Amino acid sequence: MKTIIKISFKNLKQNYLEVQQFLKEQSGEEYIYNKSKIANDLSLWGDDNYDMLEDFIKKYNLDFSTFNYDEHFESEGELFGSGSVLLRIVLIPLYIIKFILSLIFKPFSKEYSKKVNSFNFFLKKHTSNRIDLTMGDLITSKIQGKFYLKENIKFVFH
Repeated sequence: MKTIIKISFKNLKQNYLEVQQFLKEQSGEEYIYNKSKIANDLSLWGDDNYDMLEDFIKKYNLDFSTFNYDEHFESEGELFGSGSVLLRIVLIPLYIIKFILSLIFKPFSKEYSKKVNSFNFFLKKHTSNRIDLTMGDLITSKIQGKFYLKENIKFVFH
């Protein structure tokens, strides 16, 4: 059952714009929307999202005592394990060749250029089973004054 929050459109819009501006300043991203994910869309990983959340909580004086960071984000150590970093360093010359090839193919065939760019040297793309917070979650938390996921709230205009 969703918690119903009665709010004016003006108040919701003001909160939306404040959180959007905050995230633009923190991430450097220009286009941020309600469903923008903090880590995956705004590239705030590890210490960056931790610092952003800390600033957000302090700025708006929020209670995040029920928030479990590990359920939503990965730490720097989890993101950049030593084996993964070492392998990427070893592959730097291949990434340079890949970049040069994509530039060579680009004027002749955008399709081949895209194929070259998407080649990942058989490395698995990083995936996570964590629930990435969204801008909507931050707006909801700001309005509630404490940590809340947007999916558990229904806003009703009055």
